[in-house]
Amino acid sequence: MLLSSPAGNDLPFDESLCEQGRNFANKIWNAFRLINGWQQNAATMPADERDYTAAISWFQSKLDAEITNINDLYAKYRISEALMATYKLIWDDFCSWYLELVKPALGCSMKKEVLEATINSFETLLKLLHPFMPFITEEIWHSLKDRNENDFIIVASWPKVINANTQILSDFDAAAELVSQIRNLRKTKNIPMREALPVTYLKGSFAGHEQFHSLVSKLCNLSELSEVQAKPTGQNSIVIREHEYFIDAGNMINKDEERIRIKSELDYTVSFLDSVMKKLSNERFMANAKNDIVAMEQKKKSDAEARIKLLQEQLVALSN
Repeated sequence: MLLSSPAGNDLPFDESLCEQGRNFANKIWNAFRLINGWQQNAATMPADERDYTAAISWFQSKLDAEITNINDLYAKYRISEALMATYKLIWDDFCSWYLELVKPALGCSMKKEVLEATINSFETLLKLLHPFMPFITEEIWHSLKDRNENDFIIVASWPKVINANTQILSDFDAAAELVSQIRNLRKTKNIPMREALPVTYLKGSFAGHEQFHSLVSKLCNLSELSEVQAKPTGQNSIVIREHEYFIDAGNMINKDEERIRIKSELDYTVSFLDSVMKKLSNERFMANAKNDIVAMEQKKKSDAEARIKLLQEQLVALSN
């Protein structure tokens, strides 16, 4: 009900809202069960020795950024928006991304420092959610680890912001987009997840989100994610922002279907660039817009132009 009650409006109640709340409670409880299982297996199974530093750093910065946003929404009495921000932080960022990123390999336990960071982040999320869902958060708070008789979440201090790293947030967004596109390619081309795919990119073509490449490989089951000296021919490619990745799917890709997909994306990008150019050529807009707004539109222009160039090259490569 709180999600659907913005300030000043009537409450459009529907039973589906109760279902949404139930599903959210189940999601939180299942996240607790997963983490609790990692705790129980810590002493009985070999530890997964992979480096999860990037995942931990990203989520801590995400937490800091969202706590700042949530605090601002509370200050403005925009309670439904504060709840929605908390909801998305837990469901999308923590459950759908972070827990999948740090989940140890089959037959292994989680490294101690990764488990501690995960529990600390989960505790922070419980604090953020407690004003809206006090019973399940208090229950999980006491089940998560041993606490003294005065350690209740209702009197726990509100989370403090350390310092959100905007660069790592941007780098992760690019890595997440890469994961989504590779998964989408598997789905549209009927490539099963059990078949490992090799993915490459041009040497020196970009810098930034390489720190997430091992995690991308894990989530997408890649046999490799590496640099190449020259652009390969006859391979499927995807564009993430202005960067291009090449996927060797052998004969599993239908070139005619791929040509149609790229042409559709090219048409959309050309149309998008046209709308940006109209805005930048508008004298009134340029005279009244703030410098950061103009800079943002110019960045959109350069990104769209780079994307159009890559898509055109992909069409040419498919024709050869």
